[in-house]
Amino acid sequence: MLNKKISVIIVNYKSKNFLKKCIHSICDKFQKNVSFEIVIVNNDSELLESEIINNPIVRIINNGRNIGFGAGNNIGVKNSQGDILFFLNPDTEIISIDIEEILLLFNNEKLGVIGCQLRSVENKTERWSAGSALTLFNLIRNNLGLESSRKFIFKEHSIRVDWVSAAAIFIKKNVFKEIGGFDENFFMYFEDMDICRRVAEKGREVLYFPKAIIKHYGGESYQNKKIQKRDYYLSQKYYFKKHRNIFEWLIIKMISKLFYNV
Repeated sequence: MLNKKISVIIVNYKSKNFLKKCIHSICDKFQKNVSFEIVIVNNDSELLESEIINNPIVRIINNGRNIGFGAGNNIGVKNSQGDILFFLNPDTEIISIDIEEILLLFNNEKLGVIGCQLRSVENKTERWSAGSALTLFNLIRNNLGLESSRKFIFKEHSIRVDWVSAAAIFIKKNVFKEIGGFDENFFMYFEDMDICRRVAEKGREVLYFPKAIIKHYGGESYQNKKIQKRDYYLSQKYYFKKHRNIFEWLIIKMISKLFYNV
């Protein structure tokens, strides 16, 4: 048995109906000679009972309220035992993955993060699976439909990138602790770009691993699109304030206030 235990950490909010399928896909696709656990952090007000999941390797932490994606994952890590963390959205299903190969990749001391290829329900590769560093120029390109991520996401082989989606992301626990975990100022969105940037600043590599394919149903955490848009642009504004120059931040701040009132 490989000695690197994996902790799969799932933050649930309004996605209970997807959990059984998600957990079944984990148990089905993880090889029997790989030790793993599943930690569910429930940000929903409705309690999750162990009987609902009906699996002895699953532990549930009921928060009783939505504390955000990053904060929920940080709680999950504190209650985990694995050397490798696998953050996975509840509204996902693992289609194809070779855990042994991922663990072997992590033998490279320079490697800090591995991201997966996300597929939509129409089986199309999602453009936010991986990408280049977020700048004002790249943001404009993205809005014009000229996403820089296109040069990454359709690759069939592994490639170094600036960020990968936190919907399905592996990270060494020692690296996660070294950078201080998720920045909880990101309630939702952009926390993956932020954590990958901080990993890179520590001299570690971020790898997009397209052979790991995850179906992502998406859009279940928000019923109110106005609140979703608010959270998105608040996080975008905070990212630019934290990581970019004052000129870019002021532009983003002005646009956010003018068009989105945040």
